[in-house]
Amino acid sequence: MPSDASTEPALLAEVRRGAIIEGLIRGHIVLVDATGRPVRAVGDPNSVSTLRSASKPFQAASFVETGTAADLGLGDDSIAIACASHLGEPGHVEAARRILEAAGLDESALQCGFQLPGDPTACAELLGRGESPSPIYNNCSGKHSAMVATCVHQGWPTESYLERDHPLQVEIAERLAGHAGLRAEEMPFGIDGCGLPTFGLSLRDFATALARAAGSDSAFQSCQSAMAQHPWLIRGTNSFDSALVGVAGERFTAKGGAAAVFGAVARDGSWALVIKLESGAAAGLAQIAARALQQIDQLASALPPSLSELVDDPVTNWVGTPVGEIRTVFQL
Repeated sequence: MPSDASTEPALLAEVRRGAIIEGLIRGHIVLVDATGRPVRAVGDPNSVSTLRSASKPFQAASFVETGTAADLGLGDDSIAIACASHLGEPGHVEAARRILEAAGLDESALQCGFQLPGDPTACAELLGRGESPSPIYNNCSGKHSAMVATCVHQGWPTESYLERDHPLQVEIAERLAGHAGLRAEEMPFGIDGCGLPTFGLSLRDFATALARAAGSDSAFQSCQSAMAQHPWLIRGTNSFDSALVGVAGERFTAKGGAAAVFGAVARDGSWALVIKLESGAAAGLAQIAARALQQIDQLASALPPSLSELVDDPVTNWVGTPVGEIRTVFQL
């Protein structure tokens, strides 16, 4: 274990309004090598969190491994949307619908819940047309579309695909646990916002799973490749995850989750980085993730404009005037 790791959350960033520190962001970061050995850490690498959407490439891997995507004639864009926490922009919705149509299904098969698009423009356009939110606009609709398509392909029931003991969910749990060096029954689980099981792992175990999957699991590697080829699909316009993978996808992929969990992994599995903010809120996560990736020499100190405009985004008031900043203060 790195000597600077502790069992307490570390101070990662300060929220400043003018010269005043009005908030502190604490959490945990761990970097592991290809074997899962922690090589750098701040805070507690053994802190446990739900993984939420940070684990989506594991959830999408069965869509690839079962041959569902290939047999339905679906390409990397379909695999990318299966890994996505998209903003409900038209291209996202169209990509999810293509999966359903290829499987002979419609939106009624989705059990992810109704949601307005997360992108302000897409939301305004939907409401301007007089439409109501529906499951296809849910940020997880790509994943759910891939799951029900996989169920049809495999002859598994679609009505119960959310259940932890469903064959698809069993397969997903075993894949994640196997790469983490655990047994599936050892992983506690809760229910995600979209209704699916979300597992609890230590940051170290999740990082281990990411590194080992990227190094040895061809279905997971296909998900990495699809994300790298279609970064906009995995989140959307003006989003950190899409901008980050757009810049660095040839070298590593990354995915955040709603519990303020973030995972990045080298395409060859040589390292994986996991971050968890104690608050569970996303404020500061982009700044902290970018700084951590800079400190492990995976991002240049001068960020490209597509990233800097998101990472250097100031705290503003309601008329858009910059009034503060989120300043990282950790050393990994």
